[in-house]
Amino acid sequence: MAITLLPVVLWSINIAPLAAAEEVVEQGLISALRATLTHHPAVKGKHAELDAQGYMVDSAKAGRYPTFSLQANNLDDEVNQSSVRLQQPVWTFGKISSAIDEAEAGYTAEQWGLLQVKRQLIVDTAATYAKVEGIHRRERVAWDNLAQHKQLFQRIERRQKGALATEADVQLANSRLIQARVQREGIVGELQVALSELRALTQIPVATEVPVDPALAELPSREEVENLALEKSADVQFKRQRVNVARLEIEKERAASKPNIYFQVDHDLNDSQVNVDRTRVGLNFVASYDGLGLRSRGQVKSAVARSNAAQYDLDATLNEVRRSISVLLVNRKVQQGLILSQREVVDSLTATMASFMRQYESGRKSWVEVLNTQRELTEQRLLLAQIENDWLILSLRVATLIGSLDQQAGIKAL
Repeated sequence: MAITLLPVVLWSINIAPLAAAEEVVEQGLISALRATLTHHPAVKGKHAELDAQGYMVDSAKAGRYPTFSLQANNLDDEVNQSSVRLQQPVWTFGKISSAIDEAEAGYTAEQWGLLQVKRQLIVDTAATYAKVEGIHRRERVAWDNLAQHKQLFQRIERRQKGALATEADVQLANSRLIQARVQREGIVGELQVALSELRALTQIPVATEVPVDPALAELPSREEVENLALEKSADVQFKRQRVNVARLEIEKERAASKPNIYFQVDHDLNDSQVNVDRTRVGLNFVASYDGLGLRSRGQVKSAVARSNAAQYDLDATLNEVRRSISVLLVNRKVQQGLILSQREVVDSLTATMASFMRQYESGRKSWVEVLNTQRELTEQRLLLAQIENDWLILSLRVATLIGSLDQQAGIKAL
């Protein structure tokens, strides 16, 4: 009876750690995501760029305020002149307002650019964390396989002592035990690499024993996912805002060739001449056309070309998002079907392994058939763990693309 129940006992060992970890499922991946967005240098660098664009908005708005200038010279040996000038813009024909609009649009674009960086880090962190979880599962399978081979090896040793097995049987069991140990060590090494990759993203240690909450991998219907991807994609929103910036740049360049009207106050200081009005007040009309206006025309055409390029870039991004979401959903569906089939294979092999052990005891199966079945069962369990992990990673990638993980990661909606 003990021999028959052995595979079932090992299967329960594989499931137990997952059941225990579900009690703290709210931790793990969420803490990893927040750690990445808090400590990763790419986020800090993008925040600095956002601050810089904010200062550019302040600088553009400062164009509404007066300009104060002081001039002094001694170019003439007989007359030393100095003056103070105050210029308040009265009408700039859209120069100041267009500059402010462009700077504010640039700030909004940088906000979407920051979200773009955060989303990429989210998908990298989620995929890496899920990869670690998958390796943990395969490691448990490898440990179960190693324990199984140890018991099989001990059993065949006892049978050899009772003259019921040969030395060749013992050597074969020992070689399979060594292979199981090497397989487990290889998976442990793979785990260390994945943990290093995760640490590079989070920048601080994060516990990875907690599995990903299954609710995070749940997705709406395909049609809704495709619509949300186009609506919530940070790449698409960033490119749309860049198109808006390019269009505002056209207005800015068109306004640049127009004149300015200032309210101007000039006051002379230390003027050696007498009976001269030292303070002058009035309107000042200023117009300048570099290269007879051809330079301004070329700059407008250049801005129009950049706007067209930005629009084409947006169209390409929309197409890429549609392609990416379609590929992800198709692969996810394929993996889901494979999971169902692979579980049936594992269940069948588990029952076969128990049957072969009984038949071996009764002399109807050879020791080689028992060891081969154990190896095949382990391979299929490892494959099942890998397929389930691939499905999880694909689900998290889609969830990130449609913004489902933003709130958990601590990202506020724009």
